[in-house]
Amino acid sequence: MLKLLKKTYYVLIFLGFYLYKLVEANLFMAWDILTPKMLDQPGFIDVEINLESETGILMLSNLVSMTPGTLVVDANLGKKLLKVHVLYLRNEAKERAEIMRFQKMIKRITD
Repeated sequence: MLKLLKKTYYVLIFLGFYLYKLVEANLFMAWDILTPKMLDQPGFIDVEINLESETGILMLSNLVSMTPGTLVVDANLGKKLLKVHVLYLRNEAKERAEIMRFQKMIKRITD
């Protein structure tokens, strides 16, 4: 029973965090579209996969791709790497850390 409550708590925390990031990304993209100067700096980054379950990897790939400005273009499960296209790549370390934060939250849900 306690494990179920804990998982439910983690799911709610994750949903709140993800919805916040989704709204933030949509507002940023809307601002970029409506302003005269485009702020995009596209690029690719490789992100290490720390998730063990296929469900967790699928969730991560889908959630990253659903966020405006990012798209998972390749998942190499043998090397445990995701190749992600980022439309606004100003700071590679920050983008990688954000995806790692997603992974940490997904791991709590799927493990």
